[in-house]
Amino acid sequence: MKYIITAFIGACFISACRPSAPSTTTTTADSTTTKEAVEEVPLEARILGTYKGDFDGSPIYITINYCSGNKIAGYNTHKGLRRNVSGSITNKGDKLDIQLAEPGDHEFDGVFSLVMDTSLAKASGSWKPANNKSLGEKQLSLLRMKKDAEYLGYLSGDHCDVSFDPDGSCTLNYYEKVNDSTFSKQMNTLRGTWEKPSDSVLVVNWQPNPAYQQRSTTFAIEYEGEGIYKGVVGLRGDLFYFNESY
Repeated sequence: MKYIITAFIGACFISACRPSAPSTTTTTADSTTTKEAVEEVPLEARILGTYKGDFDGSPIYITINYCSGNKIAGYNTHKGLRRNVSGSITNKGDKLDIQLAEPGDHEFDGVFSLVMDTSLAKASGSWKPANNKSLGEKQLSLLRMKKDAEYLGYLSGDHCDVSFDPDGSCTLNYYEKVNDSTFSKQMNTLRGTWEKPSDSVLVVNWQPNPAYQQRSTTFAIEYEGEGIYKGVVGLRGDLFYFNESY
């Protein structure tokens, strides 16, 4: 009997010492990774905006508001005259070739031939007249305006108001003063193109108008406050005074 017990104990001991079989269950790491697709904004969207330059001694603004494939369009503003433009854009590697033609039904219409860098920050080129050959070709350079560029918006005064838009255009409405207490019943409207050469001065180049002989007006900008609280409270030039709370 003791031999049987001894044999049983030995068998149990051997079984306990035998290494266990490796587990066949394996944990598989999740091979799925999340990839964020970084989509570059297409040229058609990035080129939209307003570009400012000098055109024969006065500012010109060219606004691009449409671009699809090789087609491009917008409008330009110069001395209050606004003309639509449309044409083509061609990618030539390190530069963009842009052709923009005005409609052709105005004596001052022409064609812009521009070369723009691929950063879309600046362009240069020429404008050639389409109708009036006596005008001659003009050279110009353009810089892209910042979207948050400062402009004055709408201001009002005594029987007058003025608006300055981000595309460089300006519209001034006024009633001419007949005497100390009487104003004309006929409203005059002046259209021009504005620029701000310094923090204290704003200059408007006007479209020719028989009611207002001056071709340009220099306005002094009046401020109140300091630092982040500094704001425009008035604009004074020639016969006009405008403010925000008139």
